[in-house]
Amino acid sequence: MDRKTATGLKFALAMLAALTALPVLAQVTPQVTAEDVHRAERAQFGFGDLRAGADGNNPDAANAANSNEMLVGNYVLPPLFENARQQTPAGWPARRAELARMVEDNWVGRIPAVVDDFRIEWDKVPVVTASLVHLLNDNFVEDWTGRIVTSDGRSGPVISARIYLAKHNRPRPAIINYTYVWPGGVTPNFGGTPAPDAIRQALDNGWVYVEYRPQMLQADNGAQMEQGIIGLARWPRQQYDWGALRAWGWGASQLREELSRDPRISPSRISLTGHSRFGKGVLVAAAYDLEFADAHVSSSGAGGAKLMRRDFGERWENLAASGEFHWFTPNIMNFARDPLSVDDLPVDAHMLIALRAPRPLFITSGLAEKGDSWVDPAGMWTAFMLAQPAWEVFGASLPPFGMPVPESREQMPYPLGWYQHGEGHVPWPAYDEFYEHAERFFED
Repeated sequence: MDRKTATGLKFALAMLAALTALPVLAQVTPQVTAEDVHRAERAQFGFGDLRAGADGNNPDAANAANSNEMLVGNYVLPPLFENARQQTPAGWPARRAELARMVEDNWVGRIPAVVDDFRIEWDKVPVVTASLVHLLNDNFVEDWTGRIVTSDGRSGPVISARIYLAKHNRPRPAIINYTYVWPGGVTPNFGGTPAPDAIRQALDNGWVYVEYRPQMLQADNGAQMEQGIIGLARWPRQQYDWGALRAWGWGASQLREELSRDPRISPSRISLTGHSRFGKGVLVAAAYDLEFADAHVSSSGAGGAKLMRRDFGERWENLAASGEFHWFTPNIMNFARDPLSVDDLPVDAHMLIALRAPRPLFITSGLAEKGDSWVDPAGMWTAFMLAQPAWEVFGASLPPFGMPVPESREQMPYPLGWYQHGEGHVPWPAYDEFYEHAERFFED
């Protein structure tokens, strides 16, 4: 044993003895909360107190969320293009790179360079359970687990997915569904019209269905940020570091790459779908990884496809608060404190959406009056239209202006597609339309 090791061991033993002598209550480690981490990051970057977000539950509150189109007010958006050169196929890559960095620094965060040195050890296990008997006669079900290992040998969280493949003789397209892991493994009953069996629906359409569990890679709360891929890469976070949306997207890209190596799957036909917070995540993943064939962004709202300058439903201050800040870069708090506001943001949702150009993208929502008011369908539609010029650069025609009536299919022929179904805050009424959209634009 060398001198340094011996000294360290003596120190450790001394600390152990001291802790053992303490009263039992003094040895209990306090539970870190999201509020604790939020407070620490505000102090770390000097952000101080933040303004309160919109209250979506009490219409009489002083900060009640606006749901009246007449009270939205005026706003000025940063331009998608700054000059004519950027609005050409030759000029778009440089402009896209500028936009991508602005969105990173003020919204979704940068992936630390150390992540490039991580490796993934994949384990693939066939699954046979009583609940899957109805699928197993004609299909394969497999659990794929990708363990993240750093260059210095530390292991961290995992990329977790369950794969449903029909028995067939040719490669099939695949849909990666961002799947929420509910406490106890039981999905709540949300009421309303019963949803179809998404797995059977995908298989019947000739697709491979992939349940991707982003929370296994990065927990969906600020209290556990350090325990996920974010903490494995660097902790505490730096001011422009990534949040959970970008981390989930990184995992989805690694999963896409592994799926593309499977001879049962068509490597150029792997798409994404996600709803609500996972709609935000899918938009971010597709914006930064153009290898995805298509992406269904369902009811993503604030922090996703909704124009943040539009005061309707959720506000930027909600994103910066302790319940949601972990989805984004810490720098989003800078625009939720005086004297700055969302109007000072150098970006907005039309720029995030445009990062996807010229690749296919499908944005959907439900009806505001049936429960999707918080995500501002009109604000998503406006951002959608303002992003369209990025696709026009590559020869795509501009769809008819004016928000289509619900369940209209007039946007289906365009690579940047829109569809508003007739239900509330649910994704499934647009699934058939998404499969149609994706298959329309398959490149091979």
